[in-house]
Amino acid sequence: MTIDKHIYFTNEEYARIKEYACKNSLSFSKAVCSLCISALNGTEILDRINKLEKSIEYIIKKQQVLHLLEEQIYSDMDFENVSDPKKSKPLNEFNKRIRNNFIND
Repeated sequence: MTIDKHIYFTNEEYARIKEYACKNSLSFSKAVCSLCISALNGTEILDRINKLEKSIEYIIKKQQVLHLLEEQIYSDMDFENVSDPKKSKPLNEFNKRIRNNFIND
């Protein structure tokens, strides 16, 4: 389907599109169409990258919590008094403090 639309380009933009068309053996209108589709696909890729970046930031936060917990465990080790971690008041308080400060699920 061909739709006749008028598009304004500056001289510099026109020259760049013309150069792209020549390099790729395309007509000017097909070059414009190709560049538009590439731009739209690029936007979708950028959206995916942003989503991945947010996921990575979330993983980093979780890793920081694990690191802090590891430090806390080693600093509070008492091998003579081994207890159930689920009943440990200091551990539960630590987890509550960490969740409030670092994790935004």
